Amino acid sequence: MERYPNIIILLNLPQAYIPKAEYVLRTYCHILRLNPKFMYGSRFEGAHLYYGHSTDEEYPIQIRYQEGTADFFEQRELYPLDKVDFFRYKHENIPFLFSRGGEIFSLDTLRCVIHKDLVASGFYFLTCWHEYILGFHGTASGRVDYHQSLQYRWDFTETPVVDVYSQILLWAVGKYIPEVERDIFWNKDRLFSVSLSHDIDYWDYWDARQRRQTFVYNLKTLPKRPLRALWKIAGHGVYKTLFHNPWRQIKKLIDTENKLGVKSTWFLMSAQDTEDERQDYFANPQYKEEILYLLGQQEVGLHGSPRSAFSSEILEAELNRLRSLGFDPKGFRTHYLHFDYQKSFTILENAGIQYDSTLGYWENIGFRAGISFPFFPFNLAENRPFHVLEIPLIVMDTTLHSPKAMNMGLAQSRRSLDRLTDLAAKYQSHLSLLWHNTSFDPIDNPGLGKLYWHTIERAQRHKAWVTSLGDIYDEWVTMSY
Repeated sequence: MERYPNIIILLNLPQAYIPKAEYVLRTYCHILRLNPKFMYGSRFEGAHLYYGHSTDEEYPIQIRYQEGTADFFEQRELYPLDKVDFFRYKHENIPFLFSRGGEIFSLDTLRCVIHKDLVASGFYFLTCWHEYILGFHGTASGRVDYHQSLQYRWDFTETPVVDVYSQILLWAVGKYIPEVERDIFWNKDRLFSVSLSHDIDYWDYWDARQRRQTFVYNLKTLPKRPLRALWKIAGHGVYKTLFHNPWRQIKKLIDTENKLGVKSTWFLMSAQDTEDERQDYFANPQYKEEILYLLGQQEVGLHGSPRSAFSSEILEAELNRLRSLGFDPKGFRTHYLHFDYQKSFTILENAGIQYDSTLGYWENIGFRAGISFPFFPFNLAENRPFHVLEIPLIVMDTTLHSPKAMNMGLAQSRRSLDRLTDLAAKYQSHLSLLWHNTSFDPIDNPGLGKLYWHTIERAQRHKAWVTSLGDIYDEWVTMSY
């Protein structure tokens, strides 16, 4: 990565904490397109940035470190809720951990002191430390409980705090070491990126049996909800019978994306012992032929069963089934977002998976690890980054409209997506969209398909690079150290 400017970073820290500090600072430098060179000890002439024990040396940028912070990460503790320090930065209330109250900066003509510990705070979020500790008291597998998260407790789920930390560092770099500052672009000249993906939970949700069951249900509920029940009866009776065709629906989706000049990743299920037989769509010869024809040349990842994120054997079996059909899955997302950060990334790494896009909350859009950018998660047991790139899941269609999640109407969903698009443009960062194929159904999900296309076209007008998760992976690892 020598094509990026070098920034010399001096670390004066307890030995066990150094890999953690390096990890966070590499992540920030990756975002800022800088090449970090690490030095160690209490003094190094020519250092640009200092992080460590209190010093009288004057370096252009210093990040304050509180004694005892390193010890915190050697224990199994939650950060105390009453010690989260919020401070307003660029019109947003930003949480800081391991930091004193008051101003972010102390400035003079030659030096900038950042009083908020951007490194320890960043490590807490990037490792999902809060859910890691809670995991010792919860179930061994399943979906993380959003309502126990620090983000939910303090209402900053939709604020990418790690992005903001890197922006704080960027400001200091531009002011005090401008010789290493550089512009941030995606795909050569794009201001930010939007990744697209589709989870295929069902190739054909509306088979004859499902149509019959739905007709009976709507008929029974007609007295209680006459307008909605009549709409569904008529829609299912006409549209589902005469016009519904999963092959044609997917082809139209691919054709429209091609017309817009965008790409997406298709996550296919390959488990054979599914809870719903419709999800084992490769067992149907007609569906298998349609999938191979339409998606054989598309970017395909594994939409793993919930158990695949917790079992190497199950994951390998599902990967092999996809491979036997001619696909070469490099990416992964688990069904229902069942995932355990430390356990699941270990399993994915051992299986050779290149990237994952599971880290998101089912109940709320936003930033589960506090970051929108791709990043390498951290292996706490081995004190090193994993070799799997995480491309965070930020927006999922069902999260927006499900009564069990955010329960938003189309107008409110559109405002939320517009705000997140503007946020990605502001920080020159990344926004991911997951839209199931079933969400393009005009009878059961009216308007959701149009919302997807609106978001893509709006992002393109704001000079976004709209592409697949695989393309994001390729670009990001090219910039790796």
